[in-house]
Amino acid sequence: MARVTYFPRYTTQENVVTNTTLHLFSQINQHSSDRLRAVLSELLGDVEMPLGVNIQQQMRSETSVPDGGIRQEPIHIVIETKVSAGVDADQLLRHCDSFVKRREGNYLLLLTKNPAEDQALEPVRSKVKDIGAIFRNATFEKLCHSLQGLAREHETHLVRVIEDYTAYCAEMDLLPDRRKWLRIVPCGTTFDLNKQWHLYYQPTDRGYSPHEYIGIYNQKAVRLLGRIAAIYDSELDADGQLQLFLVDGQDRPEFRERIGGMILDSKQKIGWDLTSETRFFCAEQFLPTDFKKTSWGGIQGARFWDISEQANIAGTDDQLADLLRQQEWE
Repeated sequence: MARVTYFPRYTTQENVVTNTTLHLFSQINQHSSDRLRAVLSELLGDVEMPLGVNIQQQMRSETSVPDGGIRQEPIHIVIETKVSAGVDADQLLRHCDSFVKRREGNYLLLLTKNPAEDQALEPVRSKVKDIGAIFRNATFEKLCHSLQGLAREHETHLVRVIEDYTAYCAEMDLLPDRRKWLRIVPCGTTFDLNKQWHLYYQPTDRGYSPHEYIGIYNQKAVRLLGRIAAIYDSELDADGQLQLFLVDGQDRPEFRERIGGMILDSKQKIGWDLTSETRFFCAEQFLPTDFKKTSWGGIQGARFWDISEQANIAGTDDQLADLLRQQEWE
């Protein structure tokens, strides 16, 4: 079954990316203006968001046409996105002309795949400071991170919108290459089954970036570490028979047997049906480790952590698991 998507694919034109992001903001705002304020505050700093904001694309000013904006007195947020082209400082300077000088609530937001070079942005920072506005450069990765934990489990529409936007960013190559990173996923009820069958699963429509390692998080630490060897999707055919489709990696009978065991145990032990619309990440094996999280609180969704340096030092997965026992993350 093809998943329903909320955002268009197959093009990386900046106006389409901008439209997609503005549509995300609009969907969040329709659900709750407080939630939109939380996202924008993550990107811009503390933002007092009034009710009834007007979200617009391609707003023409006297000297420029910003990609998008959010406006409602006294808030005026001008948005510029850069997907593949370099940052145009002159363009950003012209965008500043759309602001009323010295009025609170003026923000210039530059969205990019990677952080822009500070030196190139220095004239912009100087101009923004002179007119009393606030400038921020945020990455699409940071925007996706700000969405984590935003929706409650029962808010199914908002959950799906957020998951699809994250998937959109990954598929459109708007996120950094994380193939050498560790994807840390929280597992509570299923932890023992993850450990037994050496795999992790999630809904097929949940977005993620490509990654080599997966870490099972439980009780303030990554407890299991595995290198991903294969990824499968489960579906039921017209006769109600389970079908497993290889998405990536090596197709091995042992992986299919593990998935079958996980599906059976999940149904019998915790009452979860994984026979369709489920994506399985099969590790060569899950190795015990103790990669502790030092910051306060748990994690609501997946996190990424760069362990490429540790992996190069360790050499083998067993040595990597042992090395991470001596290190921490936050």
